Amino acid sequence: MGRLTAIDGGLFTTIQDSGRPGYRKFGVPVSGVMDQKSFRLANWLVGNSKRYPVLECTMKGGKYTFNDEAIIAVTGALMHPKINGEEVPQNQSLKLNTGDELELGFSTRGCRSYIAIKGSLTIKQVMGSCSTYTMGKFGGFKGRKLKSGDVIEWDETKSKDLTRKAPYDQIPYFSSKVRVRIMKGVEWDWLSEESQDGFSGTQFEVSSSSNRMGIRLEGHSLRVPEREMISGPVLPGIIQLPPNGNPIILMQDGQTIGGYPRIAKVLDEDLWRLGQVKPGDKVSFSFT
Repeated sequence: MGRLTAIDGGLFTTIQDSGRPGYRKFGVPVSGVMDQKSFRLANWLVGNSKRYPVLECTMKGGKYTFNDEAIIAVTGALMHPKINGEEVPQNQSLKLNTGDELELGFSTRGCRSYIAIKGSLTIKQVMGSCSTYTMGKFGGFKGRKLKSGDVIEWDETKSKDLTRKAPYDQIPYFSSKVRVRIMKGVEWDWLSEESQDGFSGTQFEVSSSSNRMGIRLEGHSLRVPEREMISGPVLPGIIQLPPNGNPIILMQDGQTIGGYPRIAKVLDEDLWRLGQVKPGDKVSFSFT
């Protein structure tokens, strides 16, 4: 059994895996990692199954003491990881010795980093997943983000030595300007022609109130249709238009039913890009 102790849990570090599908009919979000691409890469680098849980660090990664030897990898946002005070590369496997300290600082590009540890984190599954859903206070480590003093354990594997480095073309590039592909939503035709043009032709700014539930956009308020709507099903990637006219892109912890017009849907293949945007970044859309 391997262990690490959180000295500083960062701004918002949670345990996430590939998600909790199949429970939306009960009102339970899928949760899971916000950036599937970086998540899968991290697990590959340490030789894990692509679905194994990892630590998802948001904006600032924190500091952790490894009480046992470990093979790890850090992917995703650039948080300039350090081992015992010396910066080490991301996107490759790294060996830590007993007592080593891993620190991830503030992100200089992207929003979320992923720490994978060779072996399986000993986290109890809830509805078939280890993912943390903080609003529901379940999953992951006690249903919450990590904090100082928390101890994470994993099942050690016999094979300790592993050297893997991500191919250059598999390392995502994170930009402060993101363009994602969309398709028209169920209520797209409710928008006036002016609002339709304003939506597809605008570069929106990511609001500081964005989180794992939704990416909130600002910079160009759209005219909200003067029609009543019966609440309908929603899922990650759906773009809703609330009364203030500022679109919201639902993400992994988003609700399962919504009462705002669903004007568009981000393609699943592009959702990982939105998982890496941070406040102040720009988002624009293109129709498929």
